Amino acid sequence: MYKNPTRSAWVEVNLDNYISNLKYIKSIINKNSKIMCVIKSDGYRAGALELTEASIKFGINYFGVATLSEGISLRKHFKDINILILGYTPSYLLEDLCKYDIMPNIYSYDNCKDYNEICKKYGKVGKIHLSIDTGMNRVGFIPGKEAFFDIIKISKLSNIKIDGVFSHFAKADVDEDFTKKQFDTFTSFTKEIENAGVNLGLKHISNSASILKHREYDLDMVRPGAIMHGLYKGFFKDEKLPLKKDLQVFAMIANIKTIKKGQGVSYGHKYIATKDTKVVTIPLGYADGFPRILSGKFSVLIGGKKCPQIGNICMDQFMVDATGIDCKIDDVAVLLGKDGDEEISAFDLCQLTGDIELSFIDHLNYRMPITFIENNKIKCHRDLVRDL
Repeated sequence: MYKNPTRSAWVEVNLDNYISNLKYIKSIINKNSKIMCVIKSDGYRAGALELTEASIKFGINYFGVATLSEGISLRKHFKDINILILGYTPSYLLEDLCKYDIMPNIYSYDNCKDYNEICKKYGKVGKIHLSIDTGMNRVGFIPGKEAFFDIIKISKLSNIKIDGVFSHFAKADVDEDFTKKQFDTFTSFTKEIENAGVNLGLKHISNSASILKHREYDLDMVRPGAIMHGLYKGFFKDEKLPLKKDLQVFAMIANIKTIKKGQGVSYGHKYIATKDTKVVTIPLGYADGFPRILSGKFSVLIGGKKCPQIGNICMDQFMVDATGIDCKIDDVAVLLGKDGDEEISAFDLCQLTGDIELSFIDHLNYRMPITFIENNKIKCHRDLVRDL
């Protein structure tokens, strides 16, 4: 672990592990299938810009984001990559799409017609991806006659190029029959459109769970998310895969004191010491992504040993019972990750809250700086709050 220079609680991202996971994904998918790295929400809090840079070096040039602002941030740093917004972009933002050469997710003829007029105004051809709703019931054209004719009309717009078409699996980790039904719906509908003379470009539907299980769904491109970060226990908790977690959370001990039997800890004194207790304060709280609902349910690692969290988690701090643990102020505690033979994983924490790994990681707050590791040494540090 490496101490961060701007705050006493921080995220550490191992880019070597991230690339190792990409290599594994590349090794199992069909050799002609591309990879679109989904790096929305700041790369699931692992640093979108840094992950993109590493991915480009690995040979990837398709990236998925959720919002226009995420896409613009990428474009300002990387001029030649393909960026797809997986979510909705309203018409009043389409001009920026054209300006920054970012591909929208299109599932409305009217929305695409507006985009065509903007592209015509700027003398550009705007690339798009069409989305098809095959059962997620989120966004996308609903397969049928109306969608068929709308897509035909889109294909004839003068300043629009269909670069791809995609859908999204809803239950790839738990329901193979429904997943196959979605895939069959997607391929049947896209084939019908192609038979009408429309070039749909790259077809993609496979997400993390599907990538690990189904080669027949790879098509022209796959869209990994969680598995790029070594997170797969939510899909296949009993399997051992050569995927490596790329994100850990550390914090320096802020205070140490011994309280007497009968004394309380934190707001409401929900915890009352049953014996003389060594209390260690950790300078991180629910504002940083460790929700108050975890109060009294989890442990951190100090010196490779588990120390149970006690009392209510505060906004910026929480306390742990370190009785019998040799430690001092400024020693580093592991909140997420390994220390010796012990590990605190996002999957374990999620079992206590009913959450999923990716959601937990994604809630780690932007005010925690990130230290990036590459080639087993510090590559750089990032602190978004300091650098505002």
